[in-house]
Amino acid sequence: MYISISLCLFLFIISLICSKYNIFSPSVITSGIWLSVLFLYTFLGSGLNPLTDKFLSAIDIWVTLFCVSSLFIQALSLSNNNRIKPSQLARNIFFYASLVTFPLLILHAYEIVKLGTSTNWMADMRSAAVGGIKGISIEDSNPFYTLIWLGSYLIELNCYSKENKKRVFVLFLMYLMYAFITMSKTNILTLFLSTIFVLYSNKFIKFNHIAISGIIILFVFLGVQSLRSNSTASKNPTSEFVTIYALSSAPAFETVKSESSVQFGENVFRFFYAVKYKLGLTKMKPNDTILGFVNVGVVTNTYTVLYPYYKDFGLSGIAFFSILLGLLLGFVYNKAENGNVIFVVLYSFFLFELVMQLVGDLFFTNFSLNLKLILVATTPYFISRYELFSYSRKQLKIIKNKVDE
Repeated sequence: MYISISLCLFLFIISLICSKYNIFSPSVITSGIWLSVLFLYTFLGSGLNPLTDKFLSAIDIWVTLFCVSSLFIQALSLSNNNRIKPSQLARNIFFYASLVTFPLLILHAYEIVKLGTSTNWMADMRSAAVGGIKGISIEDSNPFYTLIWLGSYLIELNCYSKENKKRVFVLFLMYLMYAFITMSKTNILTLFLSTIFVLYSNKFIKFNHIAISGIIILFVFLGVQSLRSNSTASKNPTSEFVTIYALSSAPAFETVKSESSVQFGENVFRFFYAVKYKLGLTKMKPNDTILGFVNVGVVTNTYTVLYPYYKDFGLSGIAFFSILLGLLLGFVYNKAENGNVIFVVLYSFFLFELVMQLVGDLFFTNFSLNLKLILVATTPYFISRYELFSYSRKQLKIIKNKVDE
């Protein structure tokens, strides 16, 4: 344990120095998260199953190779086109599409209250979000249009000015209400992290603002946990929260068998198996993204980011995909850090997945969602870059003259 803590601390310090003390660097986040988890485990993990060399060796490989590959890409001088502005037409379409679809969320909330079975309607909200209420699927609580809300919000925030501040405020409130209706800490954290990064990238806030916001969001999480729970209050809610959501995934990983998947890469490449199933090319359903529960001192169904790579390919899978993700996220961060507006929005999306690696993998397991996020984030810039659906005054004059003839 202490060797792994020392390794993470060393990589954290090196990452901070190489990233010029930018806490949003993927290597800083990765080493910092696992340093925190291992450190807290020594104090709060007494009620959990002990960590063995199985997990510690895996996390050593993951953190080391991820940080090295990420820092390598960060050190490169990559070309940047910083002047692209998102298409105003696309921005308008996204914004008004968000407004039009907002009543659908209200109707969804009404359905949950009507079909709910508990005496706590907030618990019903959360139950519906994970498919726990008959007649309401998981997809109903996670509709595609909310991705448009988030994408529209971040694009507008990245272009913040006096002219669009009302849009930013409206879109923020809409997504916040969606997070409240689903009683989802992940949606709240997504909104928080993406907002903080865009504001920080545009130099609207400093580190002290981030620290204060982090404390506030912790209390918000504790409040949400209390509101959606049917059980009596814990004597130490903060310790219980940290144990369940930050620490329990590590001992849960100890229960996973290396290279035990039935089909090749069925967890890592779940997206492609799902496409084949949808097209009728196979009768085998893709793996469920909601995993089974295990008791590791507390009951949990999260197994850290290592789960799909280890279950499909063993330690070699952890090594390969740590390098791959380190390179990809290091590239996106490099572009964002150098002011490329497209990559600022993209990295703000991926920041949540990077932070949530202590719970599970969201990069490949939710590959379909990531593709949708990338599509939403890049479309306005793509339209602007290639001048699609736009005409200059000269072109409009030529068209008018031809019509007059």
